[in-house]
Amino acid sequence: MSDGKFLGLWTKYLPVMRLLLKKSINGEQQISLGKMELQSVDSRKNVNFSFNLEISKGKVENNIGTAPIGKDLFSVLSNDSVVKTFMDDKTIMIQMTRASLLTFKTSVVDKLIDVPAS
Repeated sequence: MSDGKFLGLWTKYLPVMRLLLKKSINGEQQISLGKMELQSVDSRKNVNFSFNLEISKGKVENNIGTAPIGKDLFSVLSNDSVVKTFMDDKTIMIQMTRASLLTFKTSVVDKLIDVPAS
């Protein structure tokens, strides 16, 4: 299996994903990817493109397993300076369904404030 085969696809969608991530602070955002476009990257029969990705403060929190599509998405997002800065203080949930629907949910991580002891 070739690593990085979905990098081009995610790089193409990066400007849209930046916008959706920003909007996802106020509510869930979705985009439907074309099944044919996904199959042009991986043409195996009955391939499952679904995955769940949980990113907290710029780090993957869940085991995305061996799904190259999810790993490549995280790679593109974490290597983009705009998205990387955005992820610093947030928890982001990204889900791709079997129907090629990509969903973004974002919440701001509570920052701990040091309060001096009296």
